[in-house]
Amino acid sequence: MKKVQDIMSKTVHACTMDTTLEKATMIMWNNDCGCVPIVDEQEKPIGMVTDRDIAMGSALQHKPQWELQLRDITNGHSLFSCRTTDDVERALQTMKDHAVRRLPVVDDMGKLAGVVSIGDILASADAKANTEWPVQTLGMLQAVTGHHMEQRPQA
Repeated sequence: MKKVQDIMSKTVHACTMDTTLEKATMIMWNNDCGCVPIVDEQEKPIGMVTDRDIAMGSALQHKPQWELQLRDITNGHSLFSCRTTDDVERALQTMKDHAVRRLPVVDDMGKLAGVVSIGDILASADAKANTEWPVQTLGMLQAVTGHHMEQRPQA
């Protein structure tokens, strides 16, 4: 069984709650990624911000990105994560259960070690070696790519 540490992205740029939306956006742009983990002073994940979160947060508050910090748009968001030593199937199940596309990955000390995404899981899936992978992956994709209308805040 593959472990999360075998497929995760290990080069991850994190932010803090004090980071401006503009800076988080530039981190995503410069590193070709769609999310940035938010960490505390001990480098432990406390949140995750996506490019969509930034766009919607700025638009809904009618403020430019340089006037908002991540704390202004992430309050109340649940954080789901996995460990480096977890089986990939466990990460896949967490994504499916919580309809998320990316998970911060923590080490044994609870510090950020990387990020695992749908893309990482799909890239590691070997349909010939394990017939369960395509079925699990399809179910997960259906669960996390559905519309989330009930979660949208009203403008």
